[in-house]
Amino acid sequence: MKDLKSLPVLLFWAGWSLGEALQRAPRITTLLETVDASLDHNATFICEVDSHPQADITWTRNNYPIRYYDSRYIIQENGQMLIIPNVKDTDSGEYCCIANNGVGDAAKSCGALQLKMKPQIKRHPINMTSILESKAVLPCLSLGFPKPQISWIKEDDLVKVNNRISILESGSLKINNIKKEDAGQYRCVARNSFGMAYSRPVIIEVQAPAKILKVPKEKKVQIGSEVSLECSATGNPIPSITWLENGNTVIHFFIRCT
Repeated sequence: MKDLKSLPVLLFWAGWSLGEALQRAPRITTLLETVDASLDHNATFICEVDSHPQADITWTRNNYPIRYYDSRYIIQENGQMLIIPNVKDTDSGEYCCIANNGVGDAAKSCGALQLKMKPQIKRHPINMTSILESKAVLPCLSLGFPKPQISWIKEDDLVKVNNRISILESGSLKINNIKKEDAGQYRCVARNSFGMAYSRPVIIEVQAPAKILKVPKEKKVQIGSEVSLECSATGNPIPSITWLENGNTVIHFFIRCT
């Protein structure tokens, strides 16, 4: 009889030891990965957890806690699913799930939200007229994720950067000390891993002040005879030539352009 009375006590201690043995620290069975998301589309992170008792799961973005009541996010499946609806460019960053049930160490897994977007030209360059030896800046504002790399083409050739020609951080093309050979048609090209975009073609016109290349020479002629004086000039637009005699415009004469 003495042994039978002690039996319930033994069963109680056995049950307590069995329950303790079934406890398991959290283990994340589906690790977070990098998620590529398009703008205005949904992004989803899955963080499946195995534990006993059930773990509490919290989420962070760039090490800042995501609250369950934050309307920017949707948390489902007992915290194992995080949904970011209508992704914006400000949503990119590192997301982590942390599982904790008071047994052992908390489990943690992290993944990045990477936006993907083909390049778009938001501000196209415009036609430009510049004076010889001045400077010109052709704008080219682009959007895209990852950030597009900008290059420029002139006619069908790639514009090479040098100590006179540079591509600014904004993507604009800057040309210092403009030369006549800089005139022509230009386009900017925005390129990332998801595609490329071209701007509208624009023209740079290089104007040069009028410059006399050949001055007329002094000549001695007889009265009533014919005389020919030469004067050549260059410039863009093509300069018009006017002759003066003693400060007065010469009206009755013949000009031959060569």
